[in-house]
Amino acid sequence: MELIDILDQYGHPTGEILPKHEVHRYGHFHASTHLWLYTKTGKVVLQLRAASKPNFPNCWDVSVAGHISAGETAAQTAVREAEEELGIMVQAEKLQHIGRFRIDYQHADDYRDREFITIFACEIPDGPLHIKLQVEEVADAALIPLTQVEAALANIELAQKYVPFNKAYADEVFAKLRALFS
Repeated sequence: MELIDILDQYGHPTGEILPKHEVHRYGHFHASTHLWLYTKTGKVVLQLRAASKPNFPNCWDVSVAGHISAGETAAQTAVREAEEELGIMVQAEKLQHIGRFRIDYQHADDYRDREFITIFACEIPDGPLHIKLQVEEVADAALIPLTQVEAALANIELAQKYVPFNKAYADEVFAKLRALFS
């Protein structure tokens, strides 16, 4: 059972720890992390969420994402999730903090996602991806030019193949990724 630290509306720990399913059932604020794996040639890794995922199944998503377990740091979560989901080893000292974002989505009557997301980027070598998928979480992964992702998200029909990225999130993160490409 995954235990999660509960945060207040400003992202500060309350001292309360609950199982992940209760965090979502009751809509408590909590922390997660996103890791964008990128190449200097302007490509990013996207993962295709498994069909069994409760929210956004079979949709393309950020390279790596995960809830920050109780007592864990955002960087520790990014490193752990990269290895679990994609079989990619990243070093915490190579993570580049590129932002923090708050979301509040009501997925279902009993599933509210209220997160403070710490966002990292990490450069990987250009070339074929050497991955080992965690099939319960990830159906596929691909290295795609960021310009292609942005074009798809701007197309109403194509955007439905992606987890919906909040426009402010996408604008900020994609701008920071483009700056890392040079």
